[in-house]
Amino acid sequence: MQITNNLNLPKGIVKAVTTEQHNKSEMELSATTLLKGVKEIILTRRHWEEIVIDASDKMWAIFGTAVHALLETEGDNEFSECDVKVPMPNGVSITGKIDNYNMETGVITDYKTASVWKVIMNDFEDWRMQGLVYAWLLANNGFKVSKCRFVAILKDQSKSKAKYDSAYPQSPVFVYEFPVTVTDLDEAKKYITERLENYLKFINEPDDKIPPCTDKERWASETKYAVMKNGRKSAVRVFTTKPEADMKAAELGAGHYVEIRPGVSRKCADYCQCCDYCNFYNSFVKNQVNEE
Repeated sequence: MQITNNLNLPKGIVKAVTTEQHNKSEMELSATTLLKGVKEIILTRRHWEEIVIDASDKMWAIFGTAVHALLETEGDNEFSECDVKVPMPNGVSITGKIDNYNMETGVITDYKTASVWKVIMNDFEDWRMQGLVYAWLLANNGFKVSKCRFVAILKDQSKSKAKYDSAYPQSPVFVYEFPVTVTDLDEAKKYITERLENYLKFINEPDDKIPPCTDKERWASETKYAVMKNGRKSAVRVFTTKPEADMKAAELGAGHYVEIRPGVSRKCADYCQCCDYCNFYNSFVKNQVNEE
């Protein structure tokens, strides 16, 4: 990966955001990598040396690293930055670096930086699956796991908003946690197996033959179909399917028509390192972003 410095930031910052490739071997996949779409995983690995990112775009990574350094002090019966690995029958190894694990209580703790919107939208499925993969890795290495805890520092939390809105996160620190059961470990195993099978299916395919990431993996909003009326700026009604919208426009009669409002793949343009090498992004998403 090539790190540029368009803002002429201090060399120490550039050095801090310069990272090595995660899981250099294609036969190793980390718990966090498993959360990504297979196209993103493979293209990022293939084009790692060509990918260009400016240091200013990775500033939050420094904040996250600093938070980890402060909070990962080991206590009694605890391990920090714990590396675990489990070889799979297909030759791929699943890996994980666990921020903190307490051998006595069986609690896994992971530290995060996040936006308040993650809490407001109750959007924790990725954290849950990451935690379950960690739990599965530890269990398969002979350790007990009772609970996963994610301690998040909300980088954009506002005290003034919290004061006047009880539904808004009331603290800049948020804890998301859940117990781990035998059923959960079975779910993790199934998840890992399915993700690996899909990865191996396309690992030797050309870039453009790898299917695009799913809507969920691209953080894509749903395409909407708005019934509009000539001379009116706002929609008469919005539908999630085109046939419903067409039917309503026909029912309302002359002067009404259907406007397609395409869903937006939020991750592709702003958070995917390999988007420049993705034919789906260049064919569909890039033009959409430019139009906005």
